[in-house]
Amino acid sequence: MGQNAPQPVPSASQKSMALRHLEAYFASLPNAIMVWDRAGKLLFLNAAALTLFDAQPSASWLGTSAQQFLQRYEWYDEQQRPFSFPPWLLDLTTFKEETASFPYEQTLVLAHPSQHQACLELRCSLVFDGEPQPTGVLASFQVVASRYQKALHIQRVYEALMTLNEAIAQVPEQFQGASSKETFLLSPPVLFVDQQLVDVIRQVLECWCVSMIALCASAPYVAYVVGSGFTAEQEHLFRALSESFHLADFFDETVLARLQAYQDVVLAPGCFRIPIGYPEEFRNAILLVLPIFWKQNLVGMLVIHKHQREGEYTQEEIDLIRTVAEHVRLFIECLGSLQTYLGKQARELVMPEVNRLLNDFLRLASHELRTPLTGIKGNLQLAQRRLERLKSELAQQAERTSAQLERARQSLESAEQSVRLQERMVQDMIDDARIQAGQLDLTLALCDLLVLVKQAMAKQQESMPERAIKLEILTPEPTIPVMADAGRITQVLAIYLATALASSPVEQPVTLQVQEEEQMARVSVHDEGAGIPLEEQVRLWDRFYRGKGSSVQQELDLSGGLRFYLCRALLERHHGTVGVESTPGQGTTFWLTLPLARPARASIESPP
Repeated sequence: MGQNAPQPVPSASQKSMALRHLEAYFASLPNAIMVWDRAGKLLFLNAAALTLFDAQPSASWLGTSAQQFLQRYEWYDEQQRPFSFPPWLLDLTTFKEETASFPYEQTLVLAHPSQHQACLELRCSLVFDGEPQPTGVLASFQVVASRYQKALHIQRVYEALMTLNEAIAQVPEQFQGASSKETFLLSPPVLFVDQQLVDVIRQVLECWCVSMIALCASAPYVAYVVGSGFTAEQEHLFRALSESFHLADFFDETVLARLQAYQDVVLAPGCFRIPIGYPEEFRNAILLVLPIFWKQNLVGMLVIHKHQREGEYTQEEIDLIRTVAEHVRLFIECLGSLQTYLGKQARELVMPEVNRLLNDFLRLASHELRTPLTGIKGNLQLAQRRLERLKSELAQQAERTSAQLERARQSLESAEQSVRLQERMVQDMIDDARIQAGQLDLTLALCDLLVLVKQAMAKQQESMPERAIKLEILTPEPTIPVMADAGRITQVLAIYLATALASSPVEQPVTLQVQEEEQMARVSVHDEGAGIPLEEQVRLWDRFYRGKGSSVQQELDLSGGLRFYLCRALLERHHGTVGVESTPGQGTTFWLTLPLARPARASIESPP
């Protein structure tokens, strides 16, 4: 028999049995599974999909339009903007490879008519069924666990904070040559920072939109300053309508009196006015209005908009927004001082206060993230074990089905890795907040540095068994005693090793070296990667620094430029040092030193 002998064609009964088995496997999966054909007609919904969509048994939906089914619900992206499924996804007859890519992935919010919401990870794959052209689409909707969702949320918050920090660093340059305006909130340098500020507020609160408005001094007109969550058309409209309306056109006398009395106000739909020309959709918003004072004068307001489906403001949210509003006031005071006192001396006086406010934001963002993500990891591991069992049972089934389960298993592994990254990012933020507040405590004890090095090396090799790590111990001593917090030193070593492994070619080993230099222990990690430019080496240890294309920075960017800053801060608290040596094209060496906890050799020699 030749290698190209035709494969036996399954009989109709074999296909029917395979389909029943496949349906049974999908029915056992926790994800909601939908399948539609090339023309967009529904072929299959598993039990999890019927539960997710509050739908009747799938038989009543089979053969109907997937687009019609999905349009029964309201969909939003992760920025709370209305979302529509791409037409080519729901009708493959319009599918063109050059305009679409698979697998198609999207984070979505599903809003039921009953106002119930669910955050979902959508992943769509093409089904070929032995044909050269795709015959359908398999869509998997995974409900995002609340803790994982919170981790994703805080990552977006952190990215917004990094942008805000970069804007703050450029404020003094923005003030150079800036013309003074009658309304301070509308001056270019203030606008420059406040745009980033409202973005942070919206990310922290996960609300519909946030706006900052100013009150003109010469007349009680309202002027739009900045906003987040609005469309480009809405922003253009608000600016066109600036100074066209009085504050009394929006709020009654009672609300105005409360704002003048430094009080925030919550307004339900119907308790405020929308002047002619403004979008009617905002009439249904729930508003939280907070006054902004400067030099004891009401100069503007923060206005937070929530959808009715998002529910009323909780007391915790109100307290949080009050804190944010106070930060806004302090930011404005700092910026006002900076405008008054230009030059290097002014920057030295004002920027520390601005940075302190940023630190407050970091503590605010990480406040509720101390709970570990253990539950999420456990669920992912359980799902992986289930898929491994399914894969074993399907060993005799069609090769394509097994390949699909393999892709699903890889997707879960990727999700678990993502959770670990989120967990690490959250912990980095908490550590940074503690450092800035002077509250980072170390548990110092007598440790053997050799043991810590070997443990860190073993853990890295366990996670990347295909990579080689070479350990060189350049000391005759059997132990290297140091007074240290073992967990924190291991954390630094793990960062060094992970960076080296990520930066160097797969075939090249990473060298881990331990030695003693006088009364200091020295550990170094060397890789054979591309190296780090000299100008970046100096700034690598700075808080929030992001490299420009250096491979070392790829891992660093996940936590917004904190990892090496934390390494330096931790070693300084051990009375040690850190450093990096690198020549582009010749690899990189990261090193650290710690004081030895043994007497100097000269002091223990016998007297002559």
